[in-house]
This record gives sequence, C-alpha cells and structure tokens, in this order.
Amino acid sequence: MPYISIETFAGKTDEQKKNLIEEVTKAVTSSLGVPKDAVWIVIKDIPKASWGEAGRPCSEIYPDRGS
Repeated sequence: MPYISIETFAGKTDEQKKNLIEEVTKAVTSSLGVPKDAVWIVIKDIPKASWGEAGRPCSEIYPDRGS
C-alpha cells in the first residue's frame, strides 16, 4: 500500500487538493501497478511562517507568491 505525504504551503483550495490527489493517484497506480484503492495520500498544509529557507521564514522570502 503506497502512502504519499505531500507538504505544501497552506492556502490551497479544496478543488486544488482534490485534483492533486487524483493526479498523484493516477501516477502511482500507473507506475507501480497497484489498484487506486491501495493508494493513500496525505496533504499537509504548512503556513509559510512555519517553513524556513536560507535562515529566514518563507513568509518573508515569498510574501506575495501564491500559496
């Protein structure tokens, strides 16, 4: 049973998450030859202020970039 964990900046819409889950499931079933019922996907929404890059929070580095 493949388990896929995706971490991304918070702010994605439910529709975006649904599409991501569908597309990742297709890729896993195609590449591993497993049924879609065996694929588990978890999306972890993390605020930009909780991610860091180069010693700074991403909320400072990417303040206007989409989530």
